[in-house]
Amino acid sequence: MDKILIVCGPTATGKTKFALEIAKEFDGELVSADSRQVYIGRNLIYGKDIPPKLKSQRSKVKWKDRRFRFYEIEGIKIWLYDIVEQGEEFSVALWRECAQLVIEDILSRGKLPIIVGGTGLYIKSLTTNLTDIAASRNMTLRKELADKNVEFLWNYLHQIKPTYLNSSDRKNPRRLIRAIEIALSNSRTYNLEPITYSFLQIGLTASQPELFRRVDKRIDQRITAGATEEDPILSASPNLWKHQEQKIVRQQLTWFKKQLNINWYDITDKNWQKRAEELIQKWYNTFDAAQS
Repeated sequence: MDKILIVCGPTATGKTKFALEIAKEFDGELVSADSRQVYIGRNLIYGKDIPPKLKSQRSKVKWKDRRFRFYEIEGIKIWLYDIVEQGEEFSVALWRECAQLVIEDILSRGKLPIIVGGTGLYIKSLTTNLTDIAASRNMTLRKELADKNVEFLWNYLHQIKPTYLNSSDRKNPRRLIRAIEIALSNSRTYNLEPITYSFLQIGLTASQPELFRRVDKRIDQRITAGATEEDPILSASPNLWKHQEQKIVRQQLTWFKKQLNINWYDITDKNWQKRAEELIQKWYNTFDAAQS
C-alpha cells in the first residue's frame, strides 16, 4: 500500500519549511492542504511560502477544464496553490478530488507525497472515507434557516433523517444547518475514490501564547514584504489582521485536539525536529522494505 506523509497543525508552526527539508531527504513533493491557498493571488495574505517573483509552472495533470500548476523551490515541487480564481466555488470534496489526482501523479514518478497544511477537514477528507463531503451548499436553504433557533433546527433535522449528533453539535446552529443540508442532498457528483493509502501524520504545535506571538511577527514581516499591494484595507489594519489569524489558530487548536493518530511535536522543544525525523526515517524504511 502506498504511504503518504502528512505535516499538519496550526498556522505559524513552520510546517512548510519542515516539509521542504523532509522532501529533500526523502525525495518528496509537497501538496498544500490549506483552504485559502487554493485561491489565485494574495500570496502574502494567504501565507503561501514561495519566494517573491517566483512563477508557477504548468503540469500535465488535468482537472476539469484546466491543468494544475506547481511552484518549484530548491528542486521541490509544491502543488495545490492557485487552483481557482477568487470567488470561484470550491469545497472540501473538490480539494480531495484534486489531491488524489496530484498524489497519484507523484506516486507514479516514485516520489513521496507530503501533505502540508492546517485545514483539518481537508486532511481528514483524505485520511477518512467521509461519506457526506460531496453534498453541495444550498444557499437558498441556508437563508431560510438562518434565523431559526436550535430547537427548530434539531426537530427539522430529526424529521428528515433520524441522526446522532453530540451535545455540542446539537447546540450549534451552523452545524445543524449543514446536517440538514446533507440530509436533503442526494448529490454525489464528485469523483471520490476510496482511500487506499497508509498515512503517517506529524503534527507541529506550541502553546497558544507562543503561536499568537509567531502569528503577529509573521504578519509584520508580510506587511513589510508588500502585503499592502494585495489587500490595502487588511494590511492597513494590522491589529485586525492579527486578530483574524489568532481566531484561526484557536479554531485549529480545537479541531486538531480532537483528531487521532497524529504524532505531535512542540516546536519550542529543543530536539523536536530530530525526534520527528527519526520517526519519519523509521516509517520510511519500513515502507521501502514492504515494497521491495
